[in-house]
Amino acid sequence: MPIDPEKLAKLQKSKPTKVGGKRVKAKKTTKGGELDDSKIQAAMQKFNPITLSDVAEANFFKDDGKVLHFNRVGVQAASANNTYAVYGFPQEKNIAEMLPGVLTQLGAENLDMLTKLAQAYQANPQAAAELAAQAGASQEPVDEDIPELVDGDNFDDNVD
Repeated sequence: MPIDPEKLAKLQKSKPTKVGGKRVKAKKTTKGGELDDSKIQAAMQKFNPITLSDVAEANFFKDDGKVLHFNRVGVQAASANNTYAVYGFPQEKNIAEMLPGVLTQLGAENLDMLTKLAQAYQANPQAAAELAAQAGASQEPVDEDIPELVDGDNFDDNVD
C-alpha cells in the first residue's frame, strides 16, 4: 500500500484525534449508616422480631476500656432465634466518664478493668476528687416539699 508523503505530513501536523469518544465518569456512591440499618432491619424481618420499647439506653463494654453508649436506642428481639438488634448512633466514651451510673451494669468480666481504674485513682487523688465532684453535680437534690404560702396570697381568689 503506497503512502503519499504529503498527506502523511498533513495528518501529523493536524490535531490528534481521539478514538473511542468522551470518557464516562463513574459516580461515587457513599454508604451511610442508615443504609446499613435498613439492610439489618430487612434481614431481621425474616425472624419476626418484637420491638422492645422500654429500653432507654444501651452500653457495650469493649476490652480496651471504652464504652459504646447508645443514648436513644431501638432494640428488636427475636428470642426464638437468639437474635437481637440494637439501632441508634453510638458515642464512644471512656469508662471513667460514665462510672457513677454504669457500676450496676458492670459484670464479672469488667472486674479487671475496674481494679485497674481504682488503682489509677488511688495513685492520683485529684482525679478521684474530680470524679466525685462530677457524680455529685449529676445527682442534684430534688426538692419535693410543699411550698410555703405567702401572706396575703389566696389561691382560691385567682381561680375562675
